[in-house]
Amino acid sequence: MGKVQITINGKPYAVSAGANLLKEAISQGVDIPHLCYDPRIEPFGACRLCFVEADGRLSPACSLTVREGMEIVTDSEQVRELQKIALELMMAEHCGDCVAPCQKACPAGIDIQGFIAHINNNDLISAAKLIRERMPLPSICGRVCPRFCEAACRRNLVDEPVDICGLKRTAGDAWLEQLGDHGAEPQPDTGCRVAVVGGGPAGLTAAYYLALAGHQVTLIDAGPQLGGMLRYGIPDYRLPQDLLDREISVITRLCKEVILGQELGRDFTLEQLKQDFDAVFLGIGCQEAQLPGYENQDLPGVYSGIEFLRSVALGRPVALG
Repeated sequence: MGKVQITINGKPYAVSAGANLLKEAISQGVDIPHLCYDPRIEPFGACRLCFVEADGRLSPACSLTVREGMEIVTDSEQVRELQKIALELMMAEHCGDCVAPCQKACPAGIDIQGFIAHINNNDLISAAKLIRERMPLPSICGRVCPRFCEAACRRNLVDEPVDICGLKRTAGDAWLEQLGDHGAEPQPDTGCRVAVVGGGPAGLTAAYYLALAGHQVTLIDAGPQLGGMLRYGIPDYRLPQDLLDREISVITRLCKEVILGQELGRDFTLEQLKQDFDAVFLGIGCQEAQLPGYENQDLPGVYSGIEFLRSVALGRPVALG
C-alpha cells in the first residue's frame, strides 16, 4: 500500500493510502478520543467521540478513509463541543457505575460507600437511614456482623480494610441515642393485615419493612422475648441485651400487635393464620443443633453450642464437668 501526504492540525504526515484515518492518526501519535479499542471489531462510528474536521466537514475519524492531501483538524472548538455533546448523550441513560466490592459482598446489599460518605460529612442520622433502607438493625449488625464487606474491601491491597462494621455501629448507635424508637415513620395504612411468625432477625426485618409500607403487622414469637438467635444465641458480652431491646423497639413500635409465648403448631395453625390475615410470613428459624457425630456426644453434660447459649441466656443452670 502506497503512502500519501495529509496534514493533521497543520503538521504533515505520510500515511498509508486507503487506510482508516483513526488508526493512522493513532499510529502517528495523534490523540483522538474514541471507543474503538478492540481491534477485532470494525469501526462503527456511532459513538461520535472521534469527530474531526476533514477538509472543513465534520465526520467521525473511524469512518474516514485516508486520501492524498486531506486536511484534518482534531482540536477545534467545534470538534470539542461535538465530542462533549456525544459524551453527554452516552452518559444520559448510562447505568454502568460499578458496584463497589464491599457492597457486592454484603448479603444485605447496603450502600456502604453512601453511608460512609454521610459519616464523613458528620451526618450520622442520614448514614443510619441509608443503612436502614436495606437492613433495619445497624447497631446489632455493627457488633456481630461477619464483615464480608471488609474481606472484599480494596484497601486490603494497600494496608488494611476500612472499619465498615465499626462505622455501621456508630451510625446505628447515633440513631438510637438521638431518635430512639421514633426515627421511622410508616406509609399510610393500606388495610392489609400481615402475620409475621418468628421474632428473630428474619421476622423482625420482615415486620419492619411491611409496617413501613403501611401494612398492619402482627408479630408472633414462641419465646418470652423477641430476638430469636440474636437473644438466645449470642452472648451478652458481644451483644448487650439492653441494646438489643432498644433496636427491637424501633420495629415493635410500628407493629399493630406483638404476641409472645405462642408457637406455630402448638397454639395456632397456618390455616388459622390464613383465615385471619391477608398474608403470612414464616421466619421461624433453624435452631436445631447439628452435632458433629463424635463418640459419646450424647452423654450427660455434653451440650451443643446452641443449647448451651440458650440455657445461659434464659438463666437455666448448666451442669458442667
